Amino acid sequence: MGEKTEPNQKQTEFKSAIVLAGGRGRRMGSVEKVLLEFEGKTILERLLESLFRVVDEVIISFRGKNQEEKFRPVLEKFSAHEIRFCFDTLEDAGPLEGIRAGLFESRGEYSFVCAGDMPFVNSRVVDLLFEKASGHDAALPKWEDGKFEPLHAVYSKKMIPEIEKAFERGKRSVLTPVLEMKDVVFVEVSEIREIDTELRTFANINTVDEMQRTIELSSKKENSQ
Repeated sequence: MGEKTEPNQKQTEFKSAIVLAGGRGRRMGSVEKVLLEFEGKTILERLLESLFRVVDEVIISFRGKNQEEKFRPVLEKFSAHEIRFCFDTLEDAGPLEGIRAGLFESRGEYSFVCAGDMPFVNSRVVDLLFEKASGHDAALPKWEDGKFEPLHAVYSKKMIPEIEKAFERGKRSVLTPVLEMKDVVFVEVSEIREIDTELRTFANINTVDEMQRTIELSSKKENSQ
């Protein structure tokens, strides 16, 4: 018989990431937010650079096949990495459908899921969430006031049947299936702050004003280093 392996060998687990790029960016004039550029890089480029420090593959979740071509010029820069696509099968079902499609497509048992408009996702925070999730159903950041970060979390494939049950009940909140899973690890934001003191990893961009503030934040950070 071969040598026994420990069930929790984190360093050898295949890690996936799902980037939710299906949002229509209505508050920014229906642009593809992840393709917005500042300081010479798109949000998607920044995100992929960070994720590939931790994960083995990235699944980009689109709302439809017409999106794919717009992303080709950026994705060609990452030809050495494994990037695949998935597409919504339910129309206008929000990020929960993107997560379901991504989990079906991913090769890893665990996937880091994030919104596509997060330019400062911290690879060390992602690594921490994978570590916390290993052997459990999910790892979900939790704020001091009891709120969660469901679009910056690690989920196992056990979430798929819970998503389907949520849809059957007409529920589309990401938290609905998450909180139905039996073994979710809640990661206190205070612990994440030890890695990312300003919690920039959670920053996202929904409006033009937020985009401008993000550019200013990035400039201040780089000037202070």
